[in-house]
Amino acid sequence: MRPTPRWLLLLLMIVFIARSASATVVDDLNEAGKAAYGRGDYAEAERLFARAIEQQPRRALLHYHHAVALMQLGRWHQASRAYETVLLLSPPADIAAASRNGLRELTPLLRRRAATPSDEVSVPLERSGGVWFAHVTLNEARTARFMVDTGAALCAISPELAESLGVRPELDARVIELQTANGRTSGPLVRIASIRVGQAEATNVPAVLVASANLGSGGILGMSFLSAYVVTIDSARRTLTLGPR
Repeated sequence: MRPTPRWLLLLLMIVFIARSASATVVDDLNEAGKAAYGRGDYAEAERLFARAIEQQPRRALLHYHHAVALMQLGRWHQASRAYETVLLLSPPADIAAASRNGLRELTPLLRRRAATPSDEVSVPLERSGGVWFAHVTLNEARTARFMVDTGAALCAISPELAESLGVRPELDARVIELQTANGRTSGPLVRIASIRVGQAEATNVPAVLVASANLGSGGILGMSFLSAYVVTIDSARRTLTLGPR
């Protein structure tokens, strides 16, 4: 029997060390994600679990942790896909059972439908600094005060609110200039999974990530949401009505 060449032994050793180092990095990311989840920083937990999955995409436990974090962020469809991925990877019985339970919890949330543009929706408005504000719900997770601006082509969201929702621009995201009631501003383009005003909802809404003192910790309700409706602002009654087109 011929001895194994030294170069092959060296190569095998390098591969073994690389895999061991990779496993350590993934374990560290997973533990950091669990720590972030434990302190209620679900956006950071989701980011860390996603990074771990990039390193070991066939590790079922990572996808399960990712799904749980996505649920906390209100990103129902992504959470559902993550749970389904877990089950495709033949996980241990306890992880499989927990994933099936997660899918059952998501079922009514995925089936729920807010009002469509064929329904009329009225919500109260607040007046401040010469502009109107409404309360909106984002990703079924956070409610925030948004300035209603029919002159803004897109919605806008503050960095603080976006971070709490796990909404981040892609590395190659376009920088968008936006004309608002308070002047021009600019920022990277992001996507918000869901914006709901009363019972009127839009999904996958394009928005601009902008830092502005006028936004506070909220954003702007622009035409990337409002264009689906006939918009009426009743200043006497202080209401925003969204009617069918």
